[in-house]
Amino acid sequence: MTDNLTSPTKPDVSATSADGPHKPGGDAQAAAEVVRRIWAQVLEVEAGSIDVHHSDFFEMGGYSLLALQAIGRILTEYGIDEVEAVEWEGELLNRLFDNATPMVQAEFLAEMGCGTPSAGNRPAETSR
Repeated sequence: MTDNLTSPTKPDVSATSADGPHKPGGDAQAAAEVVRRIWAQVLEVEAGSIDVHHSDFFEMGGYSLLALQAIGRILTEYGIDEVEAVEWEGELLNRLFDNATPMVQAEFLAEMGCGTPSAGNRPAETSR
């Protein structure tokens, strides 16, 4: 008998539609740009001031509630459904606490098949 349950630390994207917003083999660099933009929004800094390989979310003024807000925006950006979002949120948060750089977040997103989000999933930019 096959167990269809997935590990909470490694979300299963095998059931994801091939024409969905995330496909096997995502683009980490494209995902890093998405993470950089969202971090800039929640941290209220210029996106250009964030180095995707070296900038640390917490050293830039981030804290746990902002981390959850950023992760929520990232998942929304990629159109991740609520069930997957619960699993992905935990993994993204764990990775953020282990190594708080945009690229670490982006590498997980790429592992899950994310890169450049489709325009239909992208929330409209709001002005302040």
